[in-house]
Amino acid sequence: MLWIRLALRNTLRHPRRTLLTAGTVLAATALLTVLLAYLSGVIGGIVQDYTAAAGHVRIVSTAFAAREELHPLYENIAAADEVLEAVRSVPGVVDAQPRITTGVVITADEEIGDDFALVTGATDDYYRQHLRGPEHLAAGRWLSGQPREVVVGRRVAERLGAGLGTEILLLGQTQYGSMSPVTADIVGVVGGNASLDEQVFLPLAEVQWLTDMPGGALEVLVYGPGRESRQLEPIVEALRSAAGLGDTEVAAWYQREPWLSVVGMMDGIQGFIQFFIILLAALAIFNTMSMSVLERTGEIGVLRAMGMSRPRALGLFLVESIFIGLLGSAFGVALGSAGAWYLQTYGVTLGEDVVAKMGSSFPIKATVYADLSLSTVATAVLLGVVASVLGALLPALRASSIQPVLAMRARR
Repeated sequence: MLWIRLALRNTLRHPRRTLLTAGTVLAATALLTVLLAYLSGVIGGIVQDYTAAAGHVRIVSTAFAAREELHPLYENIAAADEVLEAVRSVPGVVDAQPRITTGVVITADEEIGDDFALVTGATDDYYRQHLRGPEHLAAGRWLSGQPREVVVGRRVAERLGAGLGTEILLLGQTQYGSMSPVTADIVGVVGGNASLDEQVFLPLAEVQWLTDMPGGALEVLVYGPGRESRQLEPIVEALRSAAGLGDTEVAAWYQREPWLSVVGMMDGIQGFIQFFIILLAALAIFNTMSMSVLERTGEIGVLRAMGMSRPRALGLFLVESIFIGLLGSAFGVALGSAGAWYLQTYGVTLGEDVVAKMGSSFPIKATVYADLSLSTVATAVLLGVVASVLGALLPALRASSIQPVLAMRARR
């Protein structure tokens, strides 16, 4: 088409202006590629570690779900084996594991201390296949199943001043509220993320004794073929209608707090970054395209006098901006992908102290890696072209509204 050829010719006719505009798009798409890949890596890493530890889907008693912030141990699943049998028979379920978590006061000397930590009790399969505890060992070994063994998080060990072989006392409560002590020797210290650093790990039987919950569990963690919503929604629906689960609540990881709030916040941060970079790029493109319209006023008037309609005049500048946007985006994504690849390979080390200050609600690692994917590249290219079109829109509307007689009379 004639006006498309004209747009391509105009793109090549002023190489300096074209390169300046394309350079703006290049910088924007390169920055977008790096930031989107890094955010994807941060969020993806947290979600991966969180769902490995907390399950893709969680089953708790309805009463526990209603008062979860109080962590009522007495609202447990008393017959955990029956629930596990029912869950594992549901199509799509890959695995199901019982777990108990409760708070304890820990001491490493004869005096009762005041150091608080979260104790997790689970099966060896859970620890090795899902939590991957042995892979996070900083010292010692993992639980062997023998009595009087405990693995502690790095921060817990540091606060206690304890090391391998140290005998510690864990003072907790039964589900009925009475004091319950457990004594064990530290056989391993784990680290790697903020959540593991603040926990203590015992065999399930030990924590069942500690909480006076024989054969019971506080929650049943369910694992599906993946953690995406499209993979989990059929499993959640099947579990809610399955027989043998009794009075329980079934929820996927993204359907409960803190993820309900955090995911929205993360989406908001990502959206703000995209908007801000696109705005800056569009403003720069608006400036250069406005100069182009001023320089070509007479030419546009002649084309209008020869019969070019307003929509075609508008399209002339928009297609030109798309060409420039694609050119800048292609080189910008190539440059940004190189930076994202570096962050994906080597990561950014936040440091143990920074991670500790972020709290233990999420498994944030000391070194965070980017995640460069095809969807990230496609998003950056698309946003680069969108920025080009938005920046050229007002100048293009101005060009399409030029009256032929006035343009030629002005001899521009």
